[in-house]
Amino acid sequence: MEPLAPPSPDDTPAPPAARRRASDEALDEALAACLALTPWLASLQSLADRTALRQGLMQLPAVLQAASAAVARLEAAGVEGASSVGTTDPLTGLADRSQLAAAGAALALQFPDTPRTLIAVDIDHLRHVNDAWSHATGDAVLQAVAGVLRAQSRPQDVLARADANLFVVALGGPVSTTRALLVAERLRAAIEAHAWSTLGSGLRVTASVGVASQAPGESLDAALAQAGAALQECKRHGRNQVRSKA
Repeated sequence: MEPLAPPSPDDTPAPPAARRRASDEALDEALAACLALTPWLASLQSLADRTALRQGLMQLPAVLQAASAAVARLEAAGVEGASSVGTTDPLTGLADRSQLAAAGAALALQFPDTPRTLIAVDIDHLRHVNDAWSHATGDAVLQAVAGVLRAQSRPQDVLARADANLFVVALGGPVSTTRALLVAERLRAAIEAHAWSTLGSGLRVTASVGVASQAPGESLDAALAQAGAALQECKRHGRNQVRSKA
């Protein structure tokens, strides 16, 4: 299967100085937007006319939305800041769970009305690898899987190690369920086809892959729970396959 299309020039990462400026500007904007709520609420409290008070309160959703958008931009800018201070998984170099959450906030800001696609990759029987070969071999397997995921993903996709043997690929931008399943199958096949014997004689590694959608406003934990349910279906049906809850 062909990899997803390469990123456009707009996907090129900004230099560190530009990222810091963007982060500082987002911080100032979020602070100003939140501080603006205090005098606005105080002005409402001083209203004696009930009709005027009602009309003022009817504007509350729009006012809160502006502040919420400013905070979301701050969180999105924090994705780049997190990378610069090295809050990555030390073994694989992928994003950790907190970076995955921050990246999701950035995607939510860019595509506010579009579900985000998460692909969860669970290494089959990693404990057996640790027991039959060694924990060092198990660590090498984790690093190799991370390398396979990098090779099969686009720069705008977010790769994370969310748990001990669980990886997550958050696809950057709107992707249909059909396309997401094709990507998931490509990842599964690439892991199975990797030259595992170079890490240990007779070693064979496969992965179960679950696809889930994170709806607008849905928490990362809820979406990962759906991906986990898809992975459980994989395990019940023999592992080394793709299942979807998207």
